[in-house]
Amino acid sequence: MFCVRCGREGPTYESLCVDCFLENARFTTVPDHVDLQHCAYCGDYLIRGKWTKHPSIEEASREAAVRAIEVKKGADLVKTKAEVEEADKNNFHVHIRASIEYSDLALEEALETTVRIKGAICSRCSKIVGHYYESIIQIRGRGRKLSDRQKEHYLEEIDRRVETAKEDNREMFVSKVEDVPGGLDFYLSSISLGKAIAKDLADRSGAEVKESSTLVTQKEGRDVYRLTYLVRLPSYMRGEVIMHEDRPYLVAQIASSTTKLIDLKTHEPVNVNNAELYEAKVVGRREDILDAIVLTDSKREVQIMNPRTFATAEIRKPQGYQVRGETVRAFVHEEDVYLLP
Repeated sequence: MFCVRCGREGPTYESLCVDCFLENARFTTVPDHVDLQHCAYCGDYLIRGKWTKHPSIEEASREAAVRAIEVKKGADLVKTKAEVEEADKNNFHVHIRASIEYSDLALEEALETTVRIKGAICSRCSKIVGHYYESIIQIRGRGRKLSDRQKEHYLEEIDRRVETAKEDNREMFVSKVEDVPGGLDFYLSSISLGKAIAKDLADRSGAEVKESSTLVTQKEGRDVYRLTYLVRLPSYMRGEVIMHEDRPYLVAQIASSTTKLIDLKTHEPVNVNNAELYEAKVVGRREDILDAIVLTDSKREVQIMNPRTFATAEIRKPQGYQVRGETVRAFVHEEDVYLLP
């Protein structure tokens, strides 16, 4: 093989020897300037059609400049080193050293460009500002209002779920939250997000979910709906006492379809379908379970002081029950006193 320009024998590149080939060869180019959109609300930057976060405007400018490099066909951009120089608050000069491989050649080229910062608003923030939403999750209690503790729990829980979903899709967000009589309303950017969170909340708390839709508009000849998911929480919470089939039970655990109860007379566990407990009456909150002083303790009975009336009460021990210490946990309902497991 010989060079068609100088006649030199040896390896050729596009019919030229390495010196003739590299004399006018250029493997990378970059535009004179690169426009970088910066969202005024969330601070993300639009690079190659994707909004992303960066620790600083200099880092974003560096990536925007490097991503704008065009590479000659057949060449590979192996590595880049870029230095950013601030011209003013909206313009940054970027000096790049690019390492390229072409055939069996290893080369390095210098490039320069100016990154121009342009104010903008990303699609997500535009929707948030416009209170855009596709679904609503309504959290309500059954026969009781949500407590402040419950509201705080669901605010944190839904925020956590949305933040997790946002890692895969930045268009996931909570448009607004309303504290309404009896509960909370969450307005979400996605139907799929609303459905997934509503189902998860129901599975965790044994709630009933009802779905309804509202026709909003038509788009390209197709109906567009908003979905509302009513999450109706059970009338009871874990650690409370309910009446079921005329017997007091401690709510031990709530699952998606069943609730584990502890019979306060026998301390025997039983699993009950949630649908059977929709009308269960709560007769004791957590704060109603009190410490009772132990007066005497025998094999079958324990004598305690009624924590409400301070009268002496003799209670037959459930099988396997043991007194540990000078007090026991007790619940008083009407005139009866029950030991807590």
